[in-house]
Amino acid sequence: MWMLNEVFGSYPIEMNAVFVVNLVTSLGFGVEFCNHIGMNFMRQTGDRETRAKKALQEMGSSVLVGIASTKFIGVIVLAFAPSTLFKLYYFRMYLFIILLGLFNGLMFLPLVLRWIGPDADPKEIKEHEKDMKVFERMRQIAADKQLK
Repeated sequence: MWMLNEVFGSYPIEMNAVFVVNLVTSLGFGVEFCNHIGMNFMRQTGDRETRAKKALQEMGSSVLVGIASTKFIGVIVLAFAPSTLFKLYYFRMYLFIILLGLFNGLMFLPLVLRWIGPDADPKEIKEHEKDMKVFERMRQIAADKQLK
């Protein structure tokens, strides 16, 4: 809470019911940002560093564009709300939650996985290979339909 007040300044944020609801919501956002990178890390082959790089290459843009930008666009609207309550407890807090979740998912988690991440899961790797074959077949079908 101190960090939020220092970073975004002006209005102090107090501990109340709205703050607690936002705090619980932030846990879900945090999981959403980290889950995709973590699951993709488990599906990669190689050493930890290679797997972390591959996970970021495959899922980083999806997390950034698909999750962060949509949430950011939704929260930006609250910046123009006439109510101080919305500006303080929704805009500023959600903006901070999104930025912190993005940092955790795209910077902090890959570093932690690189240093102390678990070993690759052979079941996940096989499932990933099957998924990639299915996606490649779907691309071929779509390309064939476009040529016709």
